[in-house]
Amino acid sequence: MINHVKDDQLRHRIYQASFKSVQKAIEEKAREHGAPVIYVNPRNTSKICPIHNTRIIYNNGSRIGRCSKGGEHWHRDVATCYNLLLRACLGDGSSAPSPGGLVVGGSHVPLGSTAAHEPTEMPKSLWARWKSLDATNKHKQMRMSI
Repeated sequence: MINHVKDDQLRHRIYQASFKSVQKAIEEKAREHGAPVIYVNPRNTSKICPIHNTRIIYNNGSRIGRCSKGGEHWHRDVATCYNLLLRACLGDGSSAPSPGGLVVGGSHVPLGSTAAHEPTEMPKSLWARWKSLDATNKHKQMRMSI
C-alpha cells in the first residue's frame, strides 16, 4: 500500500504514523500511572558493549556477537535493552532509576554471574509453528465456503 504513494514526504508520514501512535499511547499510560517519560536516542545501542563501551563484533549477520575488549557474548537485543536503560539512567540526570541495582554477584552483565554471559539456545522445534500460516488460512477458507 505504501509503495504506491508517489510523494516521498507523504509516504514518510504514513510510515511514521503507526510508530507515533504507539509512542503516544505509551506516554499516555506512563503519565496515567505517574511514571516518568524519558526519551533516549536508540542509535548504535546494539553495536556497543554496555560494560566496556567498545564495539560488539557480529559475524555474518548473526544476532549474537562478542565484545571486542572483554570477550563477552551479547545477543543484539539484550545489548540494546541494556544500553537503552543505561542511557536513560545516566544520560541526563533525570528522575530515572539508578543503575546501581543492576550489578548482580559482581557481574555487570544483566542476570549474569561473574562468568561471561552465554546466551541460552533453544531448538527451533520448541518455538516454531507446527503448521504454516498457509495451512491455517486454507482451513479457514474451507470452513468459510461450507
